[in-house]
Amino acid sequence: MKVMTFNIQHCLDYQHKKIDIGLFVDSIKECNPDICGLNEVRGDGPIDGYTDQTNALGDGLGYNRYFAEAIKVGGTSPYGNAFVTKYAVKSAETVAVPDPIFKFDIGKYESRCILKAVVDADGKELLVLVCHMGLALGERKNAVREICRIIDSTDMPLVLMGDFNATPESTELNPLFERLEDTDSVATVGGKNTFPSYKPNIKIDYIFFRGLTCKNVITVEKVISDHFPIIAEFDFV
Repeated sequence: MKVMTFNIQHCLDYQHKKIDIGLFVDSIKECNPDICGLNEVRGDGPIDGYTDQTNALGDGLGYNRYFAEAIKVGGTSPYGNAFVTKYAVKSAETVAVPDPIFKFDIGKYESRCILKAVVDADGKELLVLVCHMGLALGERKNAVREICRIIDSTDMPLVLMGDFNATPESTELNPLFERLEDTDSVATVGGKNTFPSYKPNIKIDYIFFRGLTCKNVITVEKVISDHFPIIAEFDFV
């Protein structure tokens, strides 16, 4: 089973600075994941450039799909996380991350969400969580708290992936490292920087897992979006 996480920056071709859904279809298709979690995905809305990217990507790949709206830009145009998958989707929902009550980092806050889905992975149920954590520490803490609530409520095998906007030594991620394995911990060559793609100097994108064995993990070092994708191969325990 191959799992991919990719912050697609609303399908912006980073090198040519234009939205190019076909480029992202081809890039994902080349990696051939069974599941691909996506961050910074636009939905259909009246603002120029806001189209239904989840369905466009799903149709281009021939995959099942689900879009989890976090916000409406300008109050009109959806924006959030998504995933596309070869597997049948048994259930899918959008879990809102509570906004921090006290906002000390003025101008950095944005409501966030977690995509929560269950897929039928060749006859076995797998919980899929896709998140894009905030730039503000308070947002990330709330996201971690909500993710822990979800994963503590089930013993189902799972993958958690996305752009966490935090490096591995960030203490707010400790509850996740305590509960789950990180693919980089089992990689032959892991921990590669993922951002910014044109000159990567930090790692902020992850795939965590539980109830699985990670066979291999690679960082796709191609400048497509402003983030590098990560791909991991798993077997069920």
